[in-house]
Amino acid sequence: MGGKIKAKKLKIYVKTARFSFPIPALRFSTLRWISKVVLKCCPSKMRSDWMPTSSEYENWDSILKNITSEDIAHILEHLEEEEPFEMVDIETYDENEEKVVVKIYTI
Repeated sequence: MGGKIKAKKLKIYVKTARFSFPIPALRFSTLRWISKVVLKCCPSKMRSDWMPTSSEYENWDSILKNITSEDIAHILEHLEEEEPFEMVDIETYDENEEKVVVKIYTI
């Protein structure tokens, strides 16, 4: 018997009535590298300004201020140990009542 299939990449799919944004599946090693660059180049103060000011996002502010590339690497390590699965599947409508689909999954 073979072992379970492990995820190798993260895929993000975004589609609206006006466009479909083609984002290639990214290897976890590439995501680790991108996270290191982003976190190195963006001071925590700048990262905390990425979220709107609202009580709805108060925990995210703390996360963005304190997250490290090691934290992200740890999360990606765990994703690599799992079989491919869908993490996000959102179908909603924008302010013009046009359908918006966002999916994030491992492959």
